[in-house]
Order: sequence, then C-alpha cells, then structure tokens
Amino acid sequence: MSKQVIYNPEARLKMMEGIDRVARAVTVTMGSNGPAVMIQHRTDGIMPIFTRDGVTVARAINFEDRITDLGGRMLRDVAGAVSRQVGDGTTTSIVLAQKLAQDCLKSVAAGFHPLQLKKGLDIALALVEKTLIEKAFTDVTADWIEKISAVATKDEPGVGKLLAEALDKLGSEGTLNFQLGNGLQDELEIVDGAQYPQGFISPYFMTDKTREEAVLENPYILLYDRDIDDMMDLVPLLEEVKAEGRSLLIIAENVIDKALTGLLLNQVRGIFKVVAVKPPGFGDKRLNRFKDLAILTGGQAILDDYSSPKLEQVTLAQLGQAQRVVVTASSTIIIGAIGDQVAIKERIETLNKEAAFFLAKKPGDGSPSGNKHDFEELEDRVAFLEGRTGVFSVGGMADFEIKERLVRIENAYMSAKAALEEGVLPGGGVALFRCIKALDCVITENAEQQQGLRILQQALAVPLQKITQNAGFNSEEVIARLNAQDDDSFTLDTQRHVYGNFLEIGIIDPVKVMRLALRNAVSVVGTMMTTEVVVMEVPDLSIMDGYSPEWAAATREDPRA
Repeated sequence: MSKQVIYNPEARLKMMEGIDRVARAVTVTMGSNGPAVMIQHRTDGIMPIFTRDGVTVARAINFEDRITDLGGRMLRDVAGAVSRQVGDGTTTSIVLAQKLAQDCLKSVAAGFHPLQLKKGLDIALALVEKTLIEKAFTDVTADWIEKISAVATKDEPGVGKLLAEALDKLGSEGTLNFQLGNGLQDELEIVDGAQYPQGFISPYFMTDKTREEAVLENPYILLYDRDIDDMMDLVPLLEEVKAEGRSLLIIAENVIDKALTGLLLNQVRGIFKVVAVKPPGFGDKRLNRFKDLAILTGGQAILDDYSSPKLEQVTLAQLGQAQRVVVTASSTIIIGAIGDQVAIKERIETLNKEAAFFLAKKPGDGSPSGNKHDFEELEDRVAFLEGRTGVFSVGGMADFEIKERLVRIENAYMSAKAALEEGVLPGGGVALFRCIKALDCVITENAEQQQGLRILQQALAVPLQKITQNAGFNSEEVIARLNAQDDDSFTLDTQRHVYGNFLEIGIIDPVKVMRLALRNAVSVVGTMMTTEVVVMEVPDLSIMDGYSPEWAAATREDPRA
C-alpha cells in the first residue's frame, strides 16, 4: 500500500484545525452553567445522546481529512486519559491543550525551537504541580465530598450524600458499580462482592457497548481449571442453564478454537447469555484461587485431576451462583455470591493465621522476597473473600436523561476518590489561576525555554475565563475581583453569583483532577509540536467499487434463522 508523506507546516496546521474544531464543541459544556450537546446516534430511529461530558462530545467527533482527524484524536486521547484516571477534568484538559497548542504553534512560526519550547513547558508544569500539592487542603471530610460531587455533577441534588455514603462504607479502594435505574430516584445498595483483575476473553461478550462491559443477572458460575476446546462438551450444561432461564459465567483456564466461536455465535444471536473469563492468580497459586471461588460462590471447582468430573458430566448442582456479575476488559466483579458465610469466615481466619506466620518470621528465616510474596498473596486472597461492592442505580424520567446523568455521577465518584488521595483546592478554575504567580520569578536557561514557560503561564487563566463566560460573567471583571483579594481560598460560585471561601460556598476541585488535566494537556501538545513529518497509508478505495450498502442489507442472512 502506498504512503502519503505530509511535512510541516502543513501537518501542524491541519492538526491544529482538528484541535480547534473539537475544542470549540467541547468548551460549551464547561462549568456548572455550561449547556449540553446533542449527538446524533449512529443508528437511525434511536434517540440522540444528550450530554454535558467533555470526553463524550470529543469521542463523537470525526473528520474526513485524516490529518485533521489526527489532531482531533489527540484531544480525544487526552480527555480519555483524564477520564479513566479521575473521571472529571476532561473539558479542562481540552481547553488547556487548545490554548497551549495555539500559542506553541505561533511561537514555532516565529522561529522558536520546538524542543526548547517543550522543555520550558515541562519546567513550568513541574512547578505548577508542586504548587498545587503544597497548597492542597487534605483531611477530606464527608461534607467536602458532597460538595465535590455537586460540582462534578453540575449541582445534582442528593447525589453527593449517596456518594459520600458509598465512600464511607466501601473505602477509597472499594468498588462502586453504576447502572441504569428503574425509577425516578437514585438508589445505593451495598452488597457483598469480590473483584479480580481478569476480563472477558473476547470483547464480543459485551452486553453494553457504551460502557464496554458484560453484565449477567442471577448467573450460574462454572469453575473449570482446564481448557475448553469443544463446544459439544458444554452443550448439556448450557441447555440446563437455559431451561432455568438464567445466564452462565464460565471461569476457565481458557476457551479456544471452535468452543469460543460457538459461544460467541450463541451469545450474539441471543440463544444463550454467557461470558467466559480467565480465573484469578497465576501458576501454582491458581489452584488456591479456584478453591476460594468455590467457597465464595457455593460451587465446586472442577480441577485438573482424576477425581474431578468431565465437562460434559457437570450438573447445575456443581455450579456456583451470584446475584450479579459485571465483566470489563480488565476485571471481573462477582456481586452477591451465595457461598456459605460460615465457611468463608473460617477460610479467612485460616488465611489470616498463615499471614501472621509469615509476618512473624525473623530476618534470615527463609527467603525475604519469598516470605513477602507469600504474605502479599495471602493478603490478596483475604481481601478477595472479604470484598464488598456497591451498586448505584441512577434514576430519571427517560433513558437518554438517565444515561446522561449516569456519566456525570460516575465522574463525580471518581473525582471524590481523587480528592481523598491528594486533597482539594478552590474550584471554578481559580486554583490553576492562582498558580500564575508561582511562575513569575522563574528564570530558565534560555529565551526559548522562557517562552515555553510563559505559554503555560498564560494558559492557566483559560479554564477560569471559559467557565465565567459560559455563566454569562465578564471574565475580566471576575479576574480583577480575585486579584483584589489576597486570599488563595477566595473563589466564585457562578451558579449562585456568590464570592467567598471555597469550602464555605462549596466550589471545590480535587488537586489530582487539575494536576492530571494539565499534565495530559502538556504531554499531547508536546507530541504535536515536536512532530515534523506525518506518514500515512493511502487507502485503496477500488475494493469498494460496485458495493451497495442497500443491496448488502437486503441480502444479509437473518441471524435468527
């Protein structure tokens, strides 16, 4: 396939066009007063997506020109990275990236060297991050979490209290799952659950492509410590499960060849509802993990030995059960397993005694690294058996409203967890704005690095400007009012038109959210700025000659036949 080579400045200008067009669509959602964006669904007849989430808007935008789309993809990636790490701050990262990119390209056109500009950006970034961490208010309280959640959800009533309750009961390391509710009100349920880091074997097992997860309600659970390579061995068990009107989670060493193909075809066609995942643990530790799963789910582990039955001989009585299972690409969560609680407590006590034995060993008793590894393995098993999981059911009037709220509430929960990690500072873009002074007296090695530092310094004011503009304020007046107050805690509530201490008026942002938004923005702009040539494949469109989508749709085989 032939290649297309695009040189600068054409490459950078086209990428900048993509950045500007994506940022313009995303920026309108910024702040609690930011309006929503309506996105047409890719399938005709389905309600459009209604969202105020920056990363959702960015991901919906593609451009026909591939270099322009490359610039847009950079913003999609930076927002996606922030969203995965801390939930909130996606629009902030896009706004910062756009401003940095605009000023950097102007500087490069004026003769500044890209690599020196990038060094200046990195120096400024390190100083801003240090300033944010030093100024942070730690010891986050439940009241702060409620206010953080209110900011992240655009002031959703009652959500903050439920999220604070979830964090109190689950802790910052606990797992809270979000799902579409069936009523008008939000509901929080804390249930016994266990999670381990193994996802579905194939993405075709997904039942919800928007959230990229597979959900099984009231499933049976097969624990099989061997490879499954013949679909016919599974058929008797699948028919029994289907007769009960339930789904099946397969936890097996592997599902390969025709067996995997058969499961996926039956799943896609709606004949069986099944998901296959790998078990937790590795090597000689996997056997113990299988036994833990058996106790937890009330099933029998079908191990790779002569005493265990063959797969075609397994019955429903040997399967484990749970209220719900949520599987993503990287984790499996078993909620409400029906195992015997007495047996589970006994297993936990035994594991704790074994852990205490390793902990009590004196230096020189065995391998230090081996003792540590064994102790950590026992700790992980105890945490798995003790696991608790929360389920947050998001309410609303209609599906499109519930889906839009679900995204914001999930982001708010991640923001609250981020606040527990690194503390909080004034929201509304004020914390970043206050960091401008920290760069005033910094002198770098040369004028080009100084220009990079100055570019980031100017960008720190942009989030505040966009938030106030979206709320109908004059940003220059707001900045003047903030500068008149020699108090870093002084900020503005754009919704209620009130100035005051950020803790008192409830305009709070987690430090980690601001820090990662800025860091990711600097990273993506540095990549774009130091790119001199783009090499892309030229697609061969001749293979589509004579193709008619209408004919293909009309002659497609009915999968239900």
